[in-house]
Amino acid sequence: MFQSATAIYVHIPFCARKCGYCDFNAYSGYKDGTKARYVEALCREIEAVGDGSLIQTIFFGGGTPTNLAASELTRILTTLKSHFVIATDAEISLEANPSDADRSYLTTLRQAGFNRISFGVQTFNDRLLKLIDREHSGEAARRAIEQARAAGFDNVSLDLMFGLPRQTVSDFERTLDTALSLEIPHLSIYGLIVEEGTPFFARRERGKLPLPPESSEATMFGKALEKTKEAGLTRYEISNYARSGYACRHNRVYWRNEPYFGLGAGATGYLNGARRVNIRRPSAYIEAALAGKELAITQETERLTQDETMGETMMLGLRLAEGIALDDFSERFGVRAETHWAQTIAILTTQGLLERTPTHLRLTDPKGLFLASEAMAPFI
Repeated sequence: MFQSATAIYVHIPFCARKCGYCDFNAYSGYKDGTKARYVEALCREIEAVGDGSLIQTIFFGGGTPTNLAASELTRILTTLKSHFVIATDAEISLEANPSDADRSYLTTLRQAGFNRISFGVQTFNDRLLKLIDREHSGEAARRAIEQARAAGFDNVSLDLMFGLPRQTVSDFERTLDTALSLEIPHLSIYGLIVEEGTPFFARRERGKLPLPPESSEATMFGKALEKTKEAGLTRYEISNYARSGYACRHNRVYWRNEPYFGLGAGATGYLNGARRVNIRRPSAYIEAALAGKELAITQETERLTQDETMGETMMLGLRLAEGIALDDFSERFGVRAETHWAQTIAILTTQGLLERTPTHLRLTDPKGLFLASEAMAPFI
């Protein structure tokens, strides 16, 4: 059942400012000296775990990776190349803040080998950007895209959000129209989820977070489906749309529940049927890594049973537009999904949330897509 890992996730936990809706392992206020020590610690972890595996995709996420100097990001990537075999056509992605998109900075990264960049734009509306604690403006986001292209990035992605405080359907449509007019080949379009423990959650509990009604959110989601299709982008996952050849290869590893290395503070890796989570706090991670305590870097390890792995594979795979490839599932686990979950699949199909094709089981469009959480929950 075990597969070789062909993907690497690298976590950079630093941000200039942490947004009120963010529940990721991200921190602001760290000085350059600490960041330099973090890079050293991360390179030590890479040296410890690098096993020469052939890697097809690398993804630098955060936090905000571009909160580091270009030379620091280059050093991390160079260390990866020294301890793994990186495929010549590997997809090497970098999440970026539009405010960090200086052309010389981006040119250095492109020359280092990064070939895909994803900007956290969220909206082009300056009023809404302030409400969600973003530091860039709509114009800065446009300039960032121009600078990235000038630096040699043709694989550009934008993160957009709907359901933001005080956001109207018209607000979202204008942001979507702007993104599509810029001919962006990949869009990730997410509905705002107010997570417990975030400032947004506390504000909502106090009645101070004016979110749009659910009916407006449903309309915004429908607009995303409609306008991206008209513009020639294909929805290949619940929240992701791409032109031909631009679907994110790295994220497909997650959605197919395949193994990957997770490196950095708070990073999750999935290897040999076990999920490993690193120490979250950058200071503690740095101390452990620089002391050469490879095992001490790991905060938590969970070994999954086959039933748990099958359930997660179903849940994640249903996020993809094509859904679960039934023969592939059977080959991987020695069990037919449609037999193992026969009653569950029958109920969800009757409810109009799932449908069967000759080769796949997938969410219906649009009902299953909009109620994806309800459709996926019974499998885990």
